[in-house]
This record gives sequence, C-alpha cells and structure tokens, in this order.
Amino acid sequence: METIQLNASSVFDPTGLVVALGFFDGLHAAHTVLLEQAIQIATTTGRTAAVYTFSTHILSYLRREPFCHLSSLEDKRLYAEQAGFQKFIVFEVDDALVQLEPETFIERFLVGAAGVVIGFDFSFGRFGRGNADLLIRDGRLAVTVVAEIAYHGKKIGSSRVRDALTAGNLPLANRLLGHPYRIGGIVEKGKGRGKILGFPTANVDHDGYLLPKQGVYATYIEIRGQRYESMTNIGDNPTFSGNRITLEVNAFQFHGSIYGERVVVEFLAFRRGETKYRSTADLIDQMHRDEQDVRAFFAAKEE
Repeated sequence: METIQLNASSVFDPTGLVVALGFFDGLHAAHTVLLEQAIQIATTTGRTAAVYTFSTHILSYLRREPFCHLSSLEDKRLYAEQAGFQKFIVFEVDDALVQLEPETFIERFLVGAAGVVIGFDFSFGRFGRGNADLLIRDGRLAVTVVAEIAYHGKKIGSSRVRDALTAGNLPLANRLLGHPYRIGGIVEKGKGRGKILGFPTANVDHDGYLLPKQGVYATYIEIRGQRYESMTNIGDNPTFSGNRITLEVNAFQFHGSIYGERVVVEFLAFRRGETKYRSTADLIDQMHRDEQDVRAFFAAKEE
C-alpha cells in the first residue's frame, strides 16, 4: 500500500480512485461499514481503493486544544493495508487546509475519482461546509453516503466511545468499536518498581492516545506479533505519590527485555479503580489479588 502525504496546495490526480473520506478516529463499527463499502465498490468496478484522512482532528486544531486520539495514524494505516486499500492519503492539517473552501477541496482532490464514500455527518473544508450533500449537489462524483448506524438507539460514534472508555465501561466501548480498544506504543524504561514488587511491567508510551479510566484491566499485550494474557494498570501510582500517569503491563507468560520495542495493548475488561494504599505490603497483597482476578477472567473466557 502506498502512503501519500498532501497539503492544501498539493497537486494530486485522483483519477480512478474509490475514496473513503473521513477522520476515522477509533476505527469503530460504523467506520468499518464505510471502509468495507469502499473496498467492495473498488473490487466490483476494478478500481483502486484509497483512504483520505487527516493528520489530526480539525476542530481541536481550530480550537488550539490538545487532541487525544483513539487511533493513531499508524493504526489507521495498518488497518487500511489489512483491509485491502491500495492508497493511504493523509492531508496535513494546518491553517491553509482548514481555510480551504470545500469546493476547492473537491475540485483539487476529488474530481476525477471513480467514487466517494462518506458518512452522513462528516464535514470538511472551511467552516465545515463540505459534506455529503455538497458532494451530491456538485454532480461530478458518484457519491455513496453511509447512513447513521446505531446501537441501542444511539449513534455509534467516536464521542460515545470516548465517554464509555472514560467511565471504564469496556463492554460498551468495545461493542461500539467492534474490537477491543487498543493502544500501541514503545516500551520505555521506568523506575523498575514493578520488578521490585514482584510484578515486572512494561511501561508503554501512550503519548497521543485517550487513556481509559484509571485502574486495573484485563488485557492482551502483543509482543513481536504474539499475544499474551496480561494485567494492566493505568494510574499515577498514588501509593508512591506519583504525578505522571503511566500505562504498565504485566504479561503473564512472557519473560525478556523489550525496551525500545513497539507493543500493542488490547483492553478487555475493567477490574477495579485506582486506590492509594497505606503501605507497600498492602499494595503487594492487592496486586496478588488482582492477578488472581485477571487470571480467573481469562480462564472463564476460555470456557
């Protein structure tokens, strides 16, 4: 799959492309429907399937607010490649792009494409005026609009996933996503406290990702292409008066050094919230109980 980076002034020929247009944060169940539809159209018509996405969240950029993503660009790229897309096209979000009139975006980057697949509520261009209706009114493109997809009467969307993760509601978050929530990152050197306590952990750099509610989770960790059952803690180590939120993973069946390597953590179930303990001994006792609980979760899962 070819990865292409564009900006507002780039010259690009979209001829023959079937374009899936969106930000696709979370790659949730509704995104999957849209992306699969683009692949199906491209396959049926013998065209090239392409993802058009953006380097960051446009509204957050406009507000000059930090943005914590559910899916990194690398996550999206890997998904697109596995799904069968031939091109992954990333538009650099800057002042020029957000001020680009949607008609200009259409003229410069879409006219000539074999088709465009877009969500019913996705917007682009200056003031967010670009949308499915504008593409249809333009009349030069074959536009496929993916209607709202709901779960329990409410739209499946990234904001709903975020709310569920923040509340520690993994069953809902993962149902909306259609897969376990994942965080990928490089294993960094920590303070080595986990090893001293008898629970060696991989300290995973979570930079840029939205972290779920602080506490203990049953997780899988993918190391060198292999998944391992694991126990993960998200928190600021209140027993030791920590002030930096960390993501620390204790893999049950893996032993070895992975400093500097990229791993992926899949969140399956929230087990308990973060607690400050009176002593290190109390913390160690709780960690043993957590391990038993998480192992029991996996054992029940296999039955």
